[in-house]
Amino acid sequence: MSQKTTKKQIETNSCLLNKLLNNLNDQALQPCYDMLNSENVQKFLADSELVSTVEVFLDNNLNISKTSKQAFMHRNTLLYRIEKINKMLGLDIRKLEDAITLKIVLILGTKQKKQS
Repeated sequence: MSQKTTKKQIETNSCLLNKLLNNLNDQALQPCYDMLNSENVQKFLADSELVSTVEVFLDNNLNISKTSKQAFMHRNTLLYRIEKINKMLGLDIRKLEDAITLKIVLILGTKQKKQS
């Protein structure tokens, strides 16, 4: 599988998640918005370094080695940031379910920012 194909699939999957979230009504999304409005999540979203780290980590399919190489950071620095996110949000983004939760938070946070 070529790099171009993989990137296109990631963009398609991300687009599908965006469409899914856009088609849910506010009542269905209320638990997500409650989490989004929590102090810790707002603190996370305001930290561009952590947000960027998460985005690169998600783009690299939760792979520590690939992420540290692409982000030009030491592996231990990446692990430190992941642990910082875990302590801040209670989400271990090395686990798929928590990574998906954080991806939803990022999508809704971006959507909320555009609306205000």
